[in-house]
Amino acid sequence: MLDILYFTLSTLAVLSACYVALSNNTVYCALSLVVTMLCLAGIYLVIQAPFVALIQVLVYAGAIMVLFLYVIMLLNPRQTEPVVASVIVRRFWARLLFLLLFFLISAWLWLIYSPAKTQTQWESVPVKTIATRLLTDFLLPFELTSVLLLVAIVGAVLIARRN
Repeated sequence: MLDILYFTLSTLAVLSACYVALSNNTVYCALSLVVTMLCLAGIYLVIQAPFVALIQVLVYAGAIMVLFLYVIMLLNPRQTEPVVASVIVRRFWARLLFLLLFFLISAWLWLIYSPAKTQTQWESVPVKTIATRLLTDFLLPFELTSVLLLVAIVGAVLIARRN
């Protein structure tokens, strides 16, 4: 049963990630990225890593994607430039190469890994250890990430501000 759930979630995650790469609508891309991140959280639950799944939902699918959607909506994605013929040809080749690369990587991963072979490494690491390392050894990168997100929001507001 867990194998079916694992493959269903991974297939949905891959399909929504492909939609992110191939779609032109930025709002739908961001929402599809939320679906991808929620599927990843489900995969973490299947491999019995509930802490990582919770962090995936709270931090990535929750906070960061809300910021992305806020910036996208603020910049008004409906203002688009006319499409040139060379851009259409480049998009076609980019999508074709993407699908080829995706197929090759998927086949390689399918041959090497299977859900029965994967062992979770998170069972031996307690949550207290992760929290202690995050707030002691990795405090500077943790805080720099929050400052970077704040600067991105302020920059988007300044760009979108009308005179």
